[in-house]
Formats: sequence, C-alpha cells, structure tokens
Amino acid sequence: MNAAALFCLSAAFVWTLVRDAGVHPADWDITVLVVAVLTAVLHVRPCAPPPDRALAWPLLLLPAWVLFQLLPLPAGALAFLSPTRAALHPSAGPLSVAPALTLAAWMRLAGAILVFLTVRELAFRIAPRRSPWLLVLPLVAVALLEALLGLAQFYSAASGAQAMARGTYVNRDHFAGLMEMALPFPVMYGIHVLRLKRSHLESPLGPALIASGAFAVAALLLLASIHSLSRMGFIAALFALAVLAAAALPRRARLIAAPVVFVALFIYLPPNQLIARFASLSTPDQIAAQDRLEIWRQTLPLVAAYPATGCGLGAYVSAFMPFKRSTPLHTDNAAHNDYLQYLAELGIPGFALGLVLAVRILAAAARRHRTSLRPLALACLASLAALLLHSLVDFNSTIPANAFALAWISGIAAGLPAVRRRPGYASRITIDSHAVR
Repeated sequence: MNAAALFCLSAAFVWTLVRDAGVHPADWDITVLVVAVLTAVLHVRPCAPPPDRALAWPLLLLPAWVLFQLLPLPAGALAFLSPTRAALHPSAGPLSVAPALTLAAWMRLAGAILVFLTVRELAFRIAPRRSPWLLVLPLVAVALLEALLGLAQFYSAASGAQAMARGTYVNRDHFAGLMEMALPFPVMYGIHVLRLKRSHLESPLGPALIASGAFAVAALLLLASIHSLSRMGFIAALFALAVLAAAALPRRARLIAAPVVFVALFIYLPPNQLIARFASLSTPDQIAAQDRLEIWRQTLPLVAAYPATGCGLGAYVSAFMPFKRSTPLHTDNAAHNDYLQYLAELGIPGFALGLVLAVRILAAAARRHRTSLRPLALACLASLAALLLHSLVDFNSTIPANAFALAWISGIAAGLPAVRRRPGYASRITIDSHAVR
C-alpha cells in the first residue's frame, strides 16, 4: 500500500511538471483529484497521530479563510469588512476582487495541503520500518531528470540564442526553485552513508560508491541551477549548502567557515553568462531589479487598502492595477515577493495563519534534527530555507509544481516520527512516545 501510494504521488508530480509545471488550472485539477483519492485511502486507517494544535488549526483555517473570501456577502457586511472592495462594487458580492482567480488559487492551496497530509502519513508509516530516504527518492529522481533536460537545453542552444536551463518550466527561476529544494537531499544522503556504522569486516567500497553517486547527483542539480542563469536561484542553492555546512561544523567555526565557503563558491562557480547577469542586474526578457523595487513600493498601498480581508488569494493581478503607477502598459501577474503578495491577497489574518504554519513546519524539522533522523531532517530544513530565501524576490510557491514539491518536503519534515537509537544497538530504532505526543 505504501509503495503504491508513493508511486501514485510521484506520477502526479511528474504529470504536473510535464504540463508546464501545472500552471493551467485544468491540469492541476487532475493532480488534485489523484492526490485527494490518495489522501482519503491512506487516512481511512491512519498511522500518524493527529497534528498538534499549532499545526492543525492553520491547516484547517487557511483554506477556510480563502473560502470566506469567496462567500457572497450583503452590501452592508461587505462595506464594513472591506470598504475598498465595496467602493469598487457597492452591491452584494464576495470579498475577492476576482472570484474566479481566487477559486483557482484555492484549488492550488487545497492540492498542496492534500500533498502535505499524504506525505506526512507516508513518512510516519515508512520511517520506523524502512529507510526514510525512500520518501525523497522520487522527488530527487524527478529533479535529476529535470536537471539533465535543463543542461541539455543549455548546451544545445543554437548559436546566437540565449542559452539557459529551464527543463519543462516556462520560467527559469521556477526551474531553479526545484533544483534548490532537491539539492540538500543527495548531499546529506551521501554524508549519511559515509557515517553509518560498519563492522570492521565490511568493505568500505560499497558505501563509498553509493556516496559518490549521491554527490554526483547533487553536483548535477547544482550545475543545472547555475546554468538556469537565475541569480537568486544560484544564491538560494548556495544558501542551502551553507545551512548544511553550518550544521555540520563545530559551533566556533560556523560564523567563519560557512560564509567563507559561500563566498568562495559564489566567486568561482558561476559561468560567464551568470556573471554577466549579476553585473547588469537586468536582462531584456526578465523584469529588472529596479522594476521589482517599484512593484514592491506600489504594492504597499494595496496592502493598506485591504488590511483585514485581503483582495483575494490569487487576485493580485486584478487588484494591483488601480495602484500601479509605473509601466502602465505592462501587466504584473505577481509582486515578485511571495510574502508581500500573500499579505496583500490574504490580509493580516490570513497571512498570520500561513506564517504560523510555516514556523511550525520549520520547528518540526528542527526537532527531528536532534534525533537519529538528523540527516534527513537537516536536508528538509535546508531545502525549506532555500525556498524561503528565494521567495523574497520571486513567486515560486504560486507555481503548482513547486508548491507540490514544497508540500512534499514539508510533509516529510512534519511527519517523521521522533526516534532514538537504543544504546548498544545501532541498527534498531524505537519511537519516542514523548516526542510524538
């Protein structure tokens, strides 16, 4: 059952990727249907305990809040809750300024939550009995295929054309988002294999070959991220490696060695094309850095106009137009900052729910970091940290394929049982009942 569920989940992820990363609502709806069936089947007789209240309430209330934005309200209630929305349409209606877009965004959110619940259940079922690394094997394998495709695109580009790696994605920055999320797992798996206790009669050749293969996969993911020519994607990938290095180094060395390694990699790894992008800070096919700053400044009045209810999840493209002052002929589909965009779309209450959810998932990964599942938990922590950094200047979490991967990794972080090794028995693990309450 567990293997079949993991296979179906992987197939849904592949489907999302090959359909332009799921940006078309009809394609994402198929993914949501598959994942919903998986979630229902696995939760008929669940093994994982219910999430703690600090995690369960945001999981329930966040999609409920978005549905509330779609609820038709009388004119009086609409004017009381959202005067700006009522001024646009004085008659009765929903809080969202673009209900169709909000409904599509709710489907993305619901799908991501279902992926989270499915992977969380699988993590609790698989980790105590089999290698917990099986949980990330499909994710890394698919990311590796995307990386190989992206590198082939870069090196096979016609003469004079702008070479870049983007895989099946429309946007190279979102391709880099997947690479940076997958990168920490083969790195930590290689380290994990090398650190496993072995009998003095066992040959070290096998673990060395396995670790070398894992490091080779990590190198390909990093190369693909570099050759996407995404500036923030490259920085986020290095940040993920810095998080891993900081956790592995002694406390006194963390403040010195990790930044030095980060700077060295930043200087010597990027190809000439990426160096040129850092030098110019803008390219003809992408939004310029100064334009991003202007969008952020103009989004602040939008946040102030809908502080209590938000303009509607996914409705930024419609709600932003009255506040747009620069490049009036250009339509901005996103704020190029996930935090600012979600604050505008969800309002302060909805943004707070999402923030609590993110903090609880990071806290869960940090707690597992102190157990025998430390390598996998640390990889989850570095992966999530990389995307959180990238989200400062991009909108990866609104891309269904990347939201799928983010929910997958979050489900592992929240679902790994807190385990401990019995003294003297390196191969036997037991669930710490106090840690999973």
